[in-house]
Amino acid sequence: MTEHFSIGAPVDFVDVHVDRDNRLYIDPSAIRFWAKSGDAWAGEAYASICEFFDKFLERMLSSSASENRSAREMLWQFHEPWETRLGMSAVGFSGSGASEELGDAIWDSLQSNPLCTLRVPILKRLEDIPLFVPKIADDRVSDLTTRLIFRELAKFTRAQMELHPSLGSLESDSEFQVWDAESGSWSKETINLPHVKIDGDSEKRPLLLVPKIAVHRNLRMGPSKYWEVEILGSIQGDLTAYIGGKAVAPSKKDLKGRDEYRHKRSLNVKRTHEIWTRDNFNLLEAYRERVDSKYEPLSDDEIEQKLG
Repeated sequence: MTEHFSIGAPVDFVDVHVDRDNRLYIDPSAIRFWAKSGDAWAGEAYASICEFFDKFLERMLSSSASENRSAREMLWQFHEPWETRLGMSAVGFSGSGASEELGDAIWDSLQSNPLCTLRVPILKRLEDIPLFVPKIADDRVSDLTTRLIFRELAKFTRAQMELHPSLGSLESDSEFQVWDAESGSWSKETINLPHVKIDGDSEKRPLLLVPKIAVHRNLRMGPSKYWEVEILGSIQGDLTAYIGGKAVAPSKKDLKGRDEYRHKRSLNVKRTHEIWTRDNFNLLEAYRERVDSKYEPLSDDEIEQKLG
């Protein structure tokens, strides 16, 4: 992108190739980490993510059929976010039919998930979803996050256009779908963004810049990582026996080979709920804290290497 717009100075945004996919992902866990660290942009972005999910849970758990319907429709609006050029956006879930199908899949899983229906839900953040919902992986979560923080990304982009005036050489107004936390609804908004024309395209396409702090090579929170440490670790604790005053526990290698523990997402749900109701301990919150404590942002060199 810097080459396309003749920008020579170091930049705070991901220097994507404007004509193809770039295999980095917007990670809500990365945004959470920087929000907790006091970054102003990340704080606003993560607030939007949390406000969306809080509103969704409120409507999903309501006794009102119209509120339930509204919750489901909230998940239908995640149309293809190809403006960032990140992840699989160029071949993502384009079209309203595909976005409704994705939304229905998430709805079906969350509506029946006991972690969402507790008096105080445990599964309460966007980044929690791939731990428990099938077929929701890095590219999907990145795309969902992009849609939820579109306003914040646009604000960042406008600030970069002021720092690097060449970005405004091809600026234009376009209408975009944005999440409006104040009204608790999706709305259309006209936003001025840089535009680029790619070989083979008949029209210029808008470009949304992404802060480097918001991306990673993959999601920091994943079903396998949670399953291997928190879930299997809790099972080890339950199966520990004391023989001659010495604690003897099955190895994780042994547990991984047992049929009852192989299905990661279903076991993640079952065990997280079991530990909460039995011990009043939140395994998922412990996992979030572990992820934050070990978080390492990508360096500029790592980002450049990943982009190729």
